[in-house]
Amino acid sequence: MMMNIDQQEEFARLESLYAERYDLTPGQHQLIQTLACVIVEERQLQDYCNEHGTCYDLITKSGDVMQRMRPQWQQLKEARARKQIIITRLENWLGEAKPPIDETAQFFND
Repeated sequence: MMMNIDQQEEFARLESLYAERYDLTPGQHQLIQTLACVIVEERQLQDYCNEHGTCYDLITKSGDVMQRMRPQWQQLKEARARKQIIITRLENWLGEAKPPIDETAQFFND
């Protein structure tokens, strides 16, 4: 996955926070990498909405002014939902603090 500088910095920050508490698997690294990208996306969308607002005015054919939600606002809400799902999954995965279960062990035990 190609990451820009902001995403790389966020990934390094998150990875160091999680790695000091847990031995991370490759799958957990990927999840943290995805979380870093979503956090940076959320930050950029929030900055845009802070600067431009969540709605814009639209003049209809009859001359009335109508407000519409900006697509960036919808994207921000979706990014926040993705972030929450990823955090919940990651915390549940790591928070269990149980050793990994070898699901094939029953087939190979003597």
